[in-house]
Amino acid sequence: MDIQALKPLIDLFSQAPLQELDVSDGAQTVKITRAARYALAQSETCPPPASPLPSTGGEQVPDALPPLTTTPTNAPVQAQDICAPMYGTLHLAPSPDAPPFVSIGDTLAVGQQVALIEAMKVFTPVKATANGRLEAILAEDGQEVEADQPLMRLS
Repeated sequence: MDIQALKPLIDLFSQAPLQELDVSDGAQTVKITRAARYALAQSETCPPPASPLPSTGGEQVPDALPPLTTTPTNAPVQAQDICAPMYGTLHLAPSPDAPPFVSIGDTLAVGQQVALIEAMKVFTPVKATANGRLEAILAEDGQEVEADQPLMRLS
């Protein structure tokens, strides 16, 4: 089974409400399992993307879980990254001739659309994960991005 051919499937799985997926190709089987996510402190950046391994039998490799961390309530406001939800091509505007979704200095609210990622002719919205002021855009329009790659920084 070609690992590169599995990448789009893994990216689509990350967007689906599935907990587990088995894919077979002849004698080889790959099992993709969703792990529980823990709350991350605002000072942390995007978690590293999981890289599932192909298997030839029924063995399963558990996903690594990030440690549970807390942020003191009196801590100063720290930057938070908005990360790519999946692999694909980043679009910072709804169309080539339209203005960008957001600009540096804009105040963003949780759930506000900030970009699009195109993968396999499907456009997936990228939304703000926290309230804050847009401090920096870390990726360029039209750039290929990886899952969990930081795209924008909020302060």
